[in-house]
Amino acid sequence: MGGSAFGELLRDCRLSAGWTQDELADRSGVSSHSISVLEAGRRQPRLSSVSRLAEALALDPRRREQLLAAARTVSAPPCPAVARATARPRPGAPCQLPYDTRLFTGRARELDQLLALARPAPAGSASGMVVISAIDGMGGVGKSALAIRAGHRARGQFPDGQLFVDLHGHTAGISPVTPADALDWLLRSLGVPPQQMPEDLSTRSALYRERLADTRTLIVLDNAANSAQQVRPLLPGTPGCLVLITSRKRLTGLDDAHRLAVDVLPEADAVALLHEGAGPGRIPAGHPATAELVRLCGHLPLAIRIAAARLRHHRGLDPADLVDRLRDEHQRLAHLTDEDRSLTAVFATSFASLAPDEQDLLRLLGRFPGYDADTCAVAALAGIDHRVAERLLESLLHHNLLLQRTPGRYLFHDLVGLYARSKAGEETGETDPDVPLRRLAGYYQDTAARANEHLARRTRPGRRPEPAAPAALPVLTDRPKALA
Repeated sequence: MGGSAFGELLRDCRLSAGWTQDELADRSGVSSHSISVLEAGRRQPRLSSVSRLAEALALDPRRREQLLAAARTVSAPPCPAVARATARPRPGAPCQLPYDTRLFTGRARELDQLLALARPAPAGSASGMVVISAIDGMGGVGKSALAIRAGHRARGQFPDGQLFVDLHGHTAGISPVTPADALDWLLRSLGVPPQQMPEDLSTRSALYRERLADTRTLIVLDNAANSAQQVRPLLPGTPGCLVLITSRKRLTGLDDAHRLAVDVLPEADAVALLHEGAGPGRIPAGHPATAELVRLCGHLPLAIRIAAARLRHHRGLDPADLVDRLRDEHQRLAHLTDEDRSLTAVFATSFASLAPDEQDLLRLLGRFPGYDADTCAVAALAGIDHRVAERLLESLLHHNLLLQRTPGRYLFHDLVGLYARSKAGEETGETDPDVPLRRLAGYYQDTAARANEHLARRTRPGRRPEPAAPAALPVLTDRPKALA
C-alpha cells in the first residue's frame, strides 16, 4: 500500500466522522498542517501520530489496524537525486531571503562548504541530523552577505520555503529578538493564524518543529546574539532542513553545528571589491594607491565598501587623497563612515555586548605598546591572575574582537585596535592611569632577568629585584625557552 493509499484511508476515516482537518487536529493534538500533508501523501507517517489520530477518531479495532498497517508499509520517499531533479517550489511557500548584493567578491571556499551542506544526504546514508552551519566572524566581515548569497544559490534544494529572521544580536538601539518573538514570526510565516499562536515558548517551539517536520526548508538566523540559547528553540527537530546562523561570537553551545569562521578578504578579492564598489573605470587599473587603500581598510569588506562608496559618490576625490586621510590613525574610523554605516558603531555594538571585566580588559589592551601579547603579559598589565587573564582573552577571541595568528599570542585587527585605543582613556578602575604600564614594565624587567640566568656565561653577584606585585611568568627551564 503506497503513501497516497494511507492518505486516502485517513481522509475516509476523517470524513466518516464528519470532521474537518482542523477539528481532527483539535481532538488528536496533531496539527492540521501535518494532517493535510499526510492526507496528500507528502510525508511518511509516524506511528505515534497515527495512534493519536486513530484514538481521536474512535476507530473500531479492525479499522484501526488497517490504518496502522498502512502507516507501516508506506513506500520509501524517492531518492535524493530524483527529488532534486523534480523539486519545485511549493505553492505558497515563504521566500524571505533578502536582496543578494552585487558587491560580493571571493568567498569561493566558504560558499562551497555551505552549498555542500545544502545537498541532501546520499540514499542509504546514516545521516539523520538537522544540518546547522554557524558562521562567525568580526563585525563588518560579511557574514550576512555570505549566508544570503548561499541561500539564494541553494533555493532550489528547499522547495518548502526559505525563512529569514534578523535576530538583532548586535544592532544599535534595538534589543536582541527573544526566541518567543522569533517563533511568532516564523510560525506566522508558516501559516499559523495569530489566534492559534501558543503563548509559552516550549509550545511554540514544538509547533514550529511539527510544521517543519519532513519538509525541505531553509532557515537563515542572521545576527544572533552571544548565546546559543537565543537560537536553540528555533532549530527544526527532524532532518531535511538547513539552518544558517550568523553571529559575531562563536556559538560553542551548538554542539552539532558545522562552524565556519569568516576572515577578512585576501588582497586580490579586497581590491576586486574596491573596484566593483567604486564603479566601472573609477579607479584606473594598477593605480598605485589601491593596495594601500585596502590595507588601511584592514581588508574588511564593510570598510572597503564605505571607502568605495566615497569614491563613487565624490568624483573629484582621488584614491591617493583618500589614502592620505586614512593614514591618520586618529581619524581613520571617522573617515570610514557614511550616512548609514559606521565602523565605530559596528565595533561599539560588539563592545556593548561584553561583560564589564571584558570591557575593562579591552580598554587596557588599547594601551598595550606591542604588536601582540601572551597571557602572562596581559595578566601583569591588568594586575590579575594569569588564569583569569586567559579566560578573558579567550572570551574576547570568541567574540572576534581579538585574533590569534600564533598559538598563545593575541592581537587586534588593525581597525579594532584603533577602536580599543579610542576606549583606552575611559575609566578602568585604576586611580593612576600609568599603573598598568608600570606593572607591565616590571613584568618585562623581571622576566628578562630570569631569562638571563639561562643565557649569561656568569651570573653577577647581587640580588635580583623582586617584582612590585606577584605575576605569572613564562616557563624558563632552558636556553631555547629563554631566547624565545
